[in-house]
This record gives sequence, structure tokens and C-alpha cells, in this order.
Amino acid sequence: MMLLDPNVAILALVTATASPVEPVDSPQPISCLSAQETREAVSDGKVMQPAAASKHAREAAPGEVLRIRLCRQGDEFVYVVTTMKRDGRVARVTLDGASGKVADIR
Repeated sequence: MMLLDPNVAILALVTATASPVEPVDSPQPISCLSAQETREAVSDGKVMQPAAASKHAREAAPGEVLRIRLCRQGDEFVYVVTTMKRDGRVARVTLDGASGKVADIR
């Protein structure tokens, strides 16, 4: 039977918990704007109209738009659009807020 040195076990535990590893490509957190903040961003010309974002999302993930939110991801505006296909499957499309370019589909 092999016994581990308790000092090595403690060092390994401290090392494992001291600095969590984050993937390099992990997306920045998203925080969504209120309806008033969304209207202001649209009227200031910072982002496209929600109807245009909805059109881009339906082209990327065809279906009925269930929800559309304008959010901030880091310093950028993004639209997060939830669509549902006829078969009931749901997709979440993330679009650049200004251009409508698809950033992610899940």
C-alpha cells in the first residue's frame, strides 16, 4: 500500500484551487438592456432596429421569433434572438448589434 506525503497532497490542492483555468475562447458575459435602454441605443444609431435583427436571425435559424433582446457583451452590443422551428426545436442566435452578422447559433 502506497501512502501519499500529506504536504504534496496539500500543495496539489492549493495549486488546483488557487488559479482557475478559463478557456481562451470563452465568451465574455452577456448583460441585457432594458426596453428603454434598447430604444435609446436604437435611436442613437448604435444598433440596428430589432425588426432587422429579427430578420437576420430568421435567415440564420428559420422559425418563429420567440424573444429578442439587446445585450452587451464586453464593449459590444449584441442581439440575442430565440427562434423556434416548426418541429419545436429552439435556437438561440447571437448577432452583432450594428451589422446583424451572426456571431453564434446554439
